[in-house]
Amino acid sequence: MFHREKLSYRPIPLPDRMELDADEMQSAADGFLERMSKRHSVREYSDKPVPLSVIEACIKAAGLAPSGANHQPWHFVAIAAPALKKQIRIAAEEEEKKFYA
Repeated sequence: MFHREKLSYRPIPLPDRMELDADEMQSAADGFLERMSKRHSVREYSDKPVPLSVIEACIKAAGLAPSGANHQPWHFVAIAAPALKKQIRIAAEEEEKKFYA
């Protein structure tokens, strides 16, 4: 059995930690604010294909999101088949209706 008071903890330095001075922090914060102020919810989608490399990069970025105990318990699936996308959308909308009911 583990006892908290008997455990020794030494934090491990993060290898890719960025140290920014005040001006760099302000510039990064301003850039992030500008980018976020341009985001919006999408209700109509384009038929324009997205390169697989872009989808893969987005999935890699999403996989880096923090999670409880740093376990990253999620799974991602990229679906190209329109019929399957439609089935998923219908099922998701049904679940949403149940949730809000």
